[in-house]
Amino acid sequence: MALQQPRSLAAQRGMSYWGWLFVIAVFGFGLTIVSKLGPAYVDAHFVEEGLQTLSKQSGVRDMSNSEIKRELDRFFTINNVRGEPAKAVKIIRGADSTLVSINYELRQPLFHNVDVVMKFDKQLNTAKPELCCEPLVDLEQFRKRDEY
Repeated sequence: MALQQPRSLAAQRGMSYWGWLFVIAVFGFGLTIVSKLGPAYVDAHFVEEGLQTLSKQSGVRDMSNSEIKRELDRFFTINNVRGEPAKAVKIIRGADSTLVSINYELRQPLFHNVDVVMKFDKQLNTAKPELCCEPLVDLEQFRKRDEY
């Protein structure tokens, strides 16, 4: 069987100017998204890591609220976490456990009048430190109870 010859050279030209422009625009849009939203997710990673470090310490339940906040602030300072995550630390004491919650929301301008809202909710319950960082308690019930 003989090899077939291509029909024409036009079929072998590759991508057109408009095709390349589209590829570059999609790549640029993706790069913009990563550069704008990436730092918030890096901070969220360090928030989770800070709670995990705190969960490995012995006697967290016996620490005062200011000592817990100081430990987290020290970790956040070392890892350059600033702004909302550092301000959003809440400590709720129960009969048999202490809940350290870092629940915050960030609004990041993407371009012109388009903003992206990101919500982060990380919790450490000293009764279940192995389940660190996933929200186990709905804090909305505490907020509603405090309003009355």
